[in-house]
Amino acid sequence: MVRPKRFVVVSDNHGDMVDEVSANALWQFLKDWKPEIRVHAGDAFDFRNLRKNNSEDERQASLEDDWMMGIDFLRKFFDGGKSNHFLRGNHDERIYDYSRNANGLMRDYANDGIRRLESVVKRCNAKMLPYDAREGVLELGKLRVIHGYHAGAGACRSHANIYSNCLFGHVHSIESASIASREPAEARSIGCLCRLDMEYARKHTGVLKWSNGWAYGLLFADGTYQLFQTRKIEGRFYYAKEVATFG
Repeated sequence: MVRPKRFVVVSDNHGDMVDEVSANALWQFLKDWKPEIRVHAGDAFDFRNLRKNNSEDERQASLEDDWMMGIDFLRKFFDGGKSNHFLRGNHDERIYDYSRNANGLMRDYANDGIRRLESVVKRCNAKMLPYDAREGVLELGKLRVIHGYHAGAGACRSHANIYSNCLFGHVHSIESASIASREPAEARSIGCLCRLDMEYARKHTGVLKWSNGWAYGLLFADGTYQLFQTRKIEGRFYYAKEVATFG
């Protein structure tokens, strides 16, 4: 029997908004699990400075801190991986939007940022996908990974209807939904690696569902997979280093 490949999928560290406890737990997990397939499902950067209708405080925030912490996260995450993938999220895509829609210095700055990001991803030996409902889909055997294109209470079910078996970030929560079909189809949101008290979301009750965590598992030669989820529980993370088999 061909040995299954180990994989990990993380999402939403949001640059300088990263939750340090979660990040440190992830670095230890990578040493223990040693996944050869590593997928970052988007929002490596926050780019709140570039958000439409942003506040004065957001406009004054340092974009450089956001850049450096997001880049450092990507470098650490992909180090040691044999098959690396970065799916841009809606926050990451903001700089691409500026390159297409802004004028003058902002467009030049955005283009310089794009070159910077693409250079880092290339040095990490990672393949990058855009934030695009059609093109931003990674196939891992019979499992798909996306950043996420729906939010709210029905996000998981909406993604299951469109992408069948899939993992996604975007909504920062850990939950799942399945749909009735001849082939089982389940969508799971895998949690986030950012702080849970970000200013822009503090007035939204949806933030009460946010949870720090990530997904990992085994990918078999025929495309089937075994999936696991880890999350922060009272400040600690719990995960399996080894998986027993039977039969």
